[in-house]
Order: sequence, then structure tokens, then C-alpha cells
Amino acid sequence: MGHADAIEPSDDPVRDAPDDIAVVVIDNPPHGALTPSVRLELANKFKEAAANPSCRAVVLTGRDGAFAMGTGIDLGSADTTDAPSLAALCDQIEGMEKPVVAAISGAALGNGLEIALAAHARVAHPDARLGAPEITIGIVPGAGGTQRLPKVIGGLAALKMLLSGRSVNGTSARKLGLVDRLEEDDVLAAAIAEARARADSGAPLTRSGTRRDRLGEGQGFLEAVAEHRRIAATSPLDAPLRLIECIEAALLLPYEIGRGLEAAAFEDLVASDHSRALRHVFAADRRLAQASSEVGRTPSRPVGTIGLIGARGIGSEIAVACLDAGFSVTVAERSDEALEAGVMRIIEHYDARVAAGKMRDDAVEATLDRLNAVCGFRTLADADVVIDPGPSVSKHLISELDSVLKAGAVLATGSEHIDVATLAAATRRPSEVVGFRLFPGMQRNRMAEIIPSLTSSPRAIATVRALARKLDRFVVETGPGPVGIGQRIAEALHAAADLCVEEGAAIAQVDAALQDWGLPLGSFAWRDSEGLARLRSKDAGEDDLTTGLIEAGRLGRVNSRGFYAYEQRGRRGVEDTDVTAFVEDIRQSKGRKARTLTDGEIRLRCVAAMAGAGARALADGTARAPSDIDMVAIHGLGFARRTGGVMFAADLIGLEQVQKLLTKMAGQSSRIPLPSPVFRDLIRAGQSFAALDS
Repeated sequence: MGHADAIEPSDDPVRDAPDDIAVVVIDNPPHGALTPSVRLELANKFKEAAANPSCRAVVLTGRDGAFAMGTGIDLGSADTTDAPSLAALCDQIEGMEKPVVAAISGAALGNGLEIALAAHARVAHPDARLGAPEITIGIVPGAGGTQRLPKVIGGLAALKMLLSGRSVNGTSARKLGLVDRLEEDDVLAAAIAEARARADSGAPLTRSGTRRDRLGEGQGFLEAVAEHRRIAATSPLDAPLRLIECIEAALLLPYEIGRGLEAAAFEDLVASDHSRALRHVFAADRRLAQASSEVGRTPSRPVGTIGLIGARGIGSEIAVACLDAGFSVTVAERSDEALEAGVMRIIEHYDARVAAGKMRDDAVEATLDRLNAVCGFRTLADADVVIDPGPSVSKHLISELDSVLKAGAVLATGSEHIDVATLAAATRRPSEVVGFRLFPGMQRNRMAEIIPSLTSSPRAIATVRALARKLDRFVVETGPGPVGIGQRIAEALHAAADLCVEEGAAIAQVDAALQDWGLPLGSFAWRDSEGLARLRSKDAGEDDLTTGLIEAGRLGRVNSRGFYAYEQRGRRGVEDTDVTAFVEDIRQSKGRKARTLTDGEIRLRCVAAMAGAGARALADGTARAPSDIDMVAIHGLGFARRTGGVMFAADLIGLEQVQKLLTKMAGQSSRIPLPSPVFRDLIRAGQSFAALDS
């Protein structure tokens, strides 16, 4: 349990304080979380300092290079009923009649920044980090931060800092006026000297909450508020508008009124679905990052050269990621035409970086020196890992590679339509075959799914996991199964979207409703983008919409005709009367009478179908935790963080309602199975999917 400590003068020169200077240390490793017990001890130490006539000033610092981190959400646990709130503690510190100086060597983020702002001065190392990330989890600072920060650095800078959630280093903080003094060597000693100098001067204390010296921005501030408010009004989140309101109040209204607005905003936002979703994702991110960074007991094979079967589509993104990670990459294709197209895609990636000023020509040249492109697979003989991005990998290709790959080389396949076990069985080296799914848009979608078969060796799995870490991917390792989590979610989404259209919704309405919920593309635009033939599932015979369009020669963006018509490259597709007529034919053939579906009903159906797929993945061991499914949705498929992912969304809806909806949909479409018994068991226990993450 963490605590606050008062450090007496000692032989340690770093912490040797004069008798008249109290040094209070936030001692709660590793980040200095301001838990109730820590707050109680801090409050007591400041009371002691205030009552001690020999104490003339106080220095507040952290332990072992840290200061304090966390958000108001983290303060909810109550290991003592006597602890003051963080807001009350900050008011106590700010109200001290003796100078209080914060000594910041590490991170002062969230709660840490709030308590540092309550001090009368701040001394920091140039590399210290200061910031308020609360907006990233859908809340605002709740201990006076929205009121103190604008009065310390000005409204314009506060708007930028608080609305972005980004931190600044000590040097930048000094330029902003957030830090009063920089110290490279001994931050604590410098803070002690600063505290003593302020005590000696007898000058009035600078209290952040009542400062008026940063009010000169006038019309510029009001115009910035108006512009930020206009932008925030387009956001699906409430937090930006509430934060702007608080910052405006800080500079225009009495402090007490501003604090009241902040407290109300904090309370409302904490209870909101969006904030709950963002906090869920934040916690899942931390668990996933920790798990992804852990080195297993099984050693991986050394990897220097990556073989890549084809560089078109996502293949070019994989090639770039491997080159960026320092690997040598050999791209192999069956034809010169395909090889040239793939290499050009790789070169275009780097040309774009040069044009944007993110990379120099000589660095690009040095990087491309590690790229080898050949026609045929013989040159893959030197590869340590061969990546087949899929999805069109064949058993014949896998078998063909047997005579090429060296002993111990791992084949990482991204096949979506042939399960890993089937592919492994087609080789003489089944232990070296591992499913490895990377997702399009790799710069923003940082997920990697590792899908072993029952025959995949621990060392092969460890090698692919190490490769994913080297590529800076989050890693979700599934249980052995036919397909990965991402594919299951996508297929369930598409099945539900098709059912909505068969029931009477327009294709464009379904896509708009899904994008409004938080998908990067609606189901139909998604399929067009990926290519209808590429995404056709194994039960394509029952996928009337997709199958019919493929038979009509409509393959998506690849030939400018899919669910939508694409008149110009890069432009959004437009509705096509031929597709509308085709949909109507399907409705009539199935005896369905078109009805009106609301956007809310569309979203409920699609979320329920995806959660149903996730529950089946949990039941058969493909997914190990609901949060893994949510992370694949967010970091792999690009779902907005505000959704919380599909399993979290199901919890918000209510599992009983989801179960009933799935049962109804299963009676309407053979592509949507009955709900997994997981729903029944959780409902009977009065639990949610979140309980399975514990």
C-alpha cells in the first residue's frame, strides 16, 4: 500500500533538507497513484507542516523519479473512509499559508498534474511529462484542473492541452508557464532552494485558482472557444463540449462557479456510456500491452529474413512494416506483372513519407536495399519466417513450399477461408504452420491475431509472437480453431446487415447507421473496399446478396461496381438502381415484405450478431476473454474506441435483450446461429461479459 512520507534531513545530499523545509514524498510505486490512503497521509503531512512553527515551506515530490499519475476514476476505491477527496486535498495544499513547491522529475499526469497545479510553484526536469489525459477516457479533470490550468498557462494553451489530452515535457511546460523553473541535475534540491527563497522573500503566495494575470487573451480566447465549440458539436462524445464550458468559466466566472461546473461535468461524464466504454478500452489496452510484451517460456527462433508471398493488398503494408522493423524482406510472386504491382505499392508507401517530410531519400534507399523481389518461390529458401497474407492461400501452395523452405522456417498464414489445421495437414511440416492475421490499415490497426492449430509447435508460436512484437503489434493469441476472432466478427456483421436489407432497410441506411455507431465503414462499403470475391465466406451459397453480385460481375471497388457504383477512384460510392432492383428480387423470392427499420434497430441487430459470434468464440475456446474480442474489433477492424468493442456493447444493451434478439434473427436467417449457452449462463448468474475478464 502506498503512503506519503516526510523525509527528515539526512546524509543523502539529494534529500538533505534544512530543518525549516518539510519534504513530503508521494510513495506509491510505480506511478504514485493518489489512492485514499495516500491522500489521507498527504493531508496529515500538510496539516503537520502548517501547524509546525519551525516549518517555513513544503516541497512535494515523488519517489524514484515518479511524481503522480492517474485520473479521477482511479480514486473510486475507498480503503479508508477518512480520506479527503483529491479536490479537497488540492484546496488544502493551495490554501497553505506557507509556500508549497512541487518537484517533478517524472510524470505528473491527470491527478498528478492536478496536485502539482495546487502547489504555489513547480520545479521540473526538462524530460518530465505533464498533462491531463482525462479527455481520452471521456471525462474532465475533477479536482479543479479545468479551473487552475487556464489561469496558469492561459485559456488558448489550456484549450489545446486539455482537449487533446497530450502531455508536454518539462521544457515545453516552462515555455507555457506551467513550470516555474527547470533543473537538469537535482530537481529536489532545486525545489528546496526555490521553497526557501519564496519563504525568505515574504512575497504573497501565487495561488493558481485565484490568478488573474493570464486574462489578457480577450477576443482571441473567445474566438478560439467558439471555434472549438463548433468542432466539438460534431463529436459523438459529450466530454469536449463540457470541457470547453469549464475552461471558458475558468477565465470568465468566479472560481467557485467554475468548480461547480467542473464537478457537475465530471459526475455526469463518469456515468455516461461513452466514458464507460473508453475506460473499458483503456484498461483492456493496458492488459493487452502487458500480455503482448511478456516473453514466454518457450524461446523463439532467430529471425533476420522475412519471406512474403505477394505484396498486393495488405501484402505491401506487411512488407513496409517488416522493413521498418529492420528485417530483410523477400517478396515472391508467380508472375512478373503481379510482382511489379506489389513492389510499386511498397515504393509508393515510402514516396509518400518523403513527400510528407517524414523520411529522407537516403534513408528510403537504405531501407529498400533490404528488399528483394523475385518471381517464383525458390529464393524463399533463406527466409526464417514466410508470411502468406492470404486470404486466397491454397493447400497446393502450402504443399509446394515444402520443397523450398529450410528446416525450422515458420509459415505464418493469413488465410481466412481455409483453416490453419487443414493447411498444416497439407505439408510435411505441420508443426511449423501458424495462423497469423494482420489487418488492413496497419498504421492505424495495430492488432495481430495468432491462430495456432493443434499441431503448431510452441517454438513456432513463440517465433510468430516475437515477430508481432517486433512489428509493434498488439497480440491476441486464440485457441486452435478454424478461423480467427476478426473474421468471425466480420462475417456476423455482414450477415446481420444483409438481413436488415432483406427486411426492408436501404443499403446506404445500414452503412450510415453503422458508421454513426462507430465503424470505419458500413458493412456494404467495407465489403466493396475489401473485394466481394475476397470476402465471400465458406457458406457463400447462402449469401444471396454477395453471391448474386459476384455472379453479375460486381466485385467492389476493384472494378468500380459492387454494392455501390464508384464513378471516380477514391470517391465514395453511390447507390445503384441495379442493386436496388436485385435486393427487391431477393426479398420477393424469400417472401419478405419490406418494412421500415430505424437506425437504432439496425445497430442493435448488428451488435447482437457480432456479440453472438464473440460468445461462440468464447464457448469453443477460440477467444480467451471478452476483452480480447473487443480489442480485435478496435485495434484490428477499426471500430471506434467509444463503442467499447462488441462484447462491451452487448453488456450495455443487456444480455437478456441480446439473447432474445439473436433468437429472433436466427429464425430469419440461416447465417445467424442461435445464441450460445454462454448467454444463458451469464444471465442466470446475474453477470455480464465483463465478469469473464476478471
